[in-house]
Order: sequence, then C-alpha cells, then structure tokens
Amino acid sequence: MTAYASAFKEARPGVALIGAGAMGHALALRLADRGYPVLAVISRTRSKAEALAQAVGAPVASDRLMDVPPNARLVLACVGDGAIPDVAEALTGVRHPWKDTVVAHCSGALPAAALDPLVQEGAAALSFHPLQTVAAESSAQTLDGTYVGLEGDAQAVAAGIELAVGLGLRYLVLSAEAKPRYHLAATMTSNFLVTLMAMVQEILVSLDIDRADGFAMLEPLLRGTLDNLAHASPEDALTGPVVRGDLSTLRQHGLALRQHLPQLVPAYAALSVETVRLAVRSGRLDPDQAEAVLGLMQKLVTTPLPRSKSERPSPDPGTPRPAQPLGT
Repeated sequence: MTAYASAFKEARPGVALIGAGAMGHALALRLADRGYPVLAVISRTRSKAEALAQAVGAPVASDRLMDVPPNARLVLACVGDGAIPDVAEALTGVRHPWKDTVVAHCSGALPAAALDPLVQEGAAALSFHPLQTVAAESSAQTLDGTYVGLEGDAQAVAAGIELAVGLGLRYLVLSAEAKPRYHLAATMTSNFLVTLMAMVQEILVSLDIDRADGFAMLEPLLRGTLDNLAHASPEDALTGPVVRGDLSTLRQHGLALRQHLPQLVPAYAALSVETVRLAVRSGRLDPDQAEAVLGLMQKLVTTPLPRSKSERPSPDPGTPRPAQPLGT
C-alpha cells in the first residue's frame, strides 16, 4: 500500500483546498465537520481564502499556490473547468511530496487526466465530482445525501471512495469514457429544469402572476412529480394531454403560445415530441395517436405566425383566432 493510500485508509488526511467558491466552501465545511484537518485554503481572492480558512480553522490562507503545505496528503482543486489544467501545471513547480499525495478536481465534465502534469510528478489523480448544485451560502449539511462521481486510476479511486465514505456521501465509480454522458445527465437534470421553470415563469407573468406567487402555486406540483418519479419509472409517472392523446388540449396550448409567447413554441414542440416517445414506451399512447400528436407539433412550428392586422390575436386571450388552423 502506498503512503497516500495508507493515509486515506487509516486516518483523516490533511487537506489543502484550492478555490473558495461555492463548491470549495461547501466541501471545506463538510471536511471540517467530518474531522478532516483543512491545512490550507488557497484562492485567487485572498479575502475569500482568509474568510473560509477562519471558518474551518485552517492555519494557512493564501492567494499563492506555492503555499500548499508539504504535509497535505489531499489537494482538492475546486476551480472552474478551464482553470484545472493551468492549476495542475503550476503545482508542478511546488516542492511537495507528490508521490504521497492525492490530487483531485471537482469537475463533472473533465477526466482525472486533466491533472496529468501532476501524475508525471508521481501524484495520484482523481476526479471527485459532488453531484449537487451548490449555492454560495452553503453549510456542512449542504451535501447531505449527495452522490460523488469518482474517476481515475485504481489507487486514486480507492482513495476517493475512502474520502466519500468519510464525508458521509454516496459514490459512483465511472470510467473516463463515461464521464461526458454522466455529466450530460447531471446538466439536463439541474440546468434544464431551471430553464423549463424560466419558461413557465414567462407564461405566468403573461397572466400577471409574479415569480414568488407562481412558484408557491407550482411547488406542490413539482414536489408531487418528484415524489412520483422516486417511486415509479418515467413511463409510469407520466400524466397529461400527450399520453392521453388529447389533441384538443394540445391544440389550445399551441395556439395560446403562438398568440402570446411565440418564442416558446419551438421548445414546447420539442418537449412534446420527446413526451410522445415516452408515452409510446409506456404503452398508453397507440401509434395512430402518436402520429397525430407529432403532426400537430410539426404544424405548430412550421405554420407561419400571424402578420396582418386581421390575423393578430383577439383582445380576449380566452378566445384566440389564429389565421391558420394547426390541424383538424
């Protein structure tokens, strides 16, 4: 067993944290809470390094990579993806027992190979990606229940497993080839949900419902949907007009968007097409109904929007009068 593997197995290794942003803040607090000695916090902004170092009792706060303590057996780089290779290259100039050290980055997209300059110095390179969105004002409990994606060579992953377990987190071991798809799934889950809710907010604002009231109104629906997904497959959890083949309701939705929020039409149609695939897989939407829904969505995005005065939306939003029908 190498020295760094032994340190991870037998004790809480000392940690040098590079980066004091949202993820660095959350991990630093979690490390300290779980008994890991945070030996240094290093950030481009010295004031951030000092504030976080004080919060976790780190004796070193610096804006210089050269100040990584020689007794740190884990160097955790919580920096942006674009900065990881540069940080790795710069760290090769630091006199440090790299052969006894695990160096980890927290990128979901990049492989452990982004740290190759340090591997050449003898370090074990690890991708340690907490699968969670983290706000600036985090706490030691922010990562409760979180999975960590681990990728690297066998020794580095073994150290990553020890770290994840020590932090009270769950873990998933990945190959370098699998990481882009893993990160894609995470991005779609978090980022696209935010985008979808922004679209919903636009619709509600068009009804003079403000953001706070709109979220309060939809929050039980969101939580109920997530609860359904926790206990059933997407095929079984799906409800709504697509899976029912309800062309009348879908046509009303399409007309409302074309008249009041035409910028949302392409996204609505694309999401509906994906929902057709899901509904067919569920066995509740037959092929004829699926073709009818797909045809309606095609008309929705290809029929020109009204341009003349007589084709403009009715003053009464409840009685839309499109120039061209979106299906029969």
